[in-house]
Order: sequence, then structure tokens, then C-alpha cells
Amino acid sequence: MESAKSNDAKGPLKRSVRRNLLRLANSLTLLRLVATPALVILLVRTEQSSVYDWYALGLIAFLQTTDVLDGYFARQAKGSAAIHTVGEILDPIADKLYINSSVIALTWIGRIPMWLGIMIVLRDALILAGWLATYVGTGVRLLPNKVGKAADSAQAILLIAVLLRPPEGVLMVLFWITAALTVASGMLYARGALSARHEAQL
Repeated sequence: MESAKSNDAKGPLKRSVRRNLLRLANSLTLLRLVATPALVILLVRTEQSSVYDWYALGLIAFLQTTDVLDGYFARQAKGSAAIHTVGEILDPIADKLYINSSVIALTWIGRIPMWLGIMIVLRDALILAGWLATYVGTGVRLLPNKVGKAADSAQAILLIAVLLRPPEGVLMVLFWITAALTVASGMLYARGALSARHEAQL
């Protein structure tokens, strides 16, 4: 009897902990959205003084940390349960917004080539649109593929590298690696979205 009462008491406690973890995860996602304009301002000001490179690097490190933490908290909150949350939609939006805003700012001041900046922004805009359309239309959440994760990592590394001001040859190698992964991952995401919609219609 006491064991049953104990289990009954643990039920509401677990639900409360999960709700709080989800709130924390969503708060960190919203923090990335709110902090993006500040990052853009810092990046634009790197044209005036190299000291802003370090401020921007610090903020990027902070944003990357919140990205890791909100994913961890969300996974802990959901466990093995198939819970769909607002954070599932906000998280990729926050990630794409902060990366692409940074790319646009650095392209604007000439620290990233125009062709690469357009490629990254266009690819992510198409992926985000396809992700939302697939999720809303079919209920299928497209998961990142390995090439997509590699492309996202390459873009984040590129931002950091640009701010560290390495030799031009190093930057050019990073530009082309990022471009190749960006194109390859975009094609894989497009194939996945088309496949999900086709299966939903069967």
C-alpha cells in the first residue's frame, strides 16, 4: 500500500519536473532569438575595431552553449515519451536565425564572400520552409542528417574562424568546404522532405 502511494506521489512530481525542464529549454531557445540582434551589432562593429571580434566570439560561444543545453533539457524532459512541443519548432528557427543573421552581417561588411553568404542563407531558408511545411502538412519532423550536421558545424566554425582573422589561404579552404557541405546537405534535406510528403499521401 505504501509503495503504491509512493508511486502515485512520484507521478505528479515527475510531470512537474518535466514541465520545468521544458520551460527551461524553451527559455534558452528564446534567449538565442533575443540575443541575435546584439550579435549582429557586434559583428558589424568588427569593421571598426578588432576588439569587437572577441566580444562577438564570446557571445557566439554563449549561444552555442545554450543550444546544447536546451537540447539536453528537452530530451531529459521528454524521455521516451512522444511529446510534441513548441520548442521543436522554435529551436531550428532560433539556430537558423542566429547563424544566418551572422552570415549576412559578415557578408555585408565583406568578411564573407557574397556568393557563399547567398548560398548559406538560401539553403537554410529553403530547409526551414521545407521543414515547417512537412511538419505542419504531415506531422513528420525531419531530423538532421549527418551531412546537415556537418554543414551546420562548418558554418559555426566558419564564423569563429573569420573572427579569429587567420591567413587568407586558411579562410579560402574553409569557404569551399562550407560551400560543398551546404549544397550537399540542402539536396539531402530536399529529398527527405519530398519523400515524407509522398509517403503521407499514400
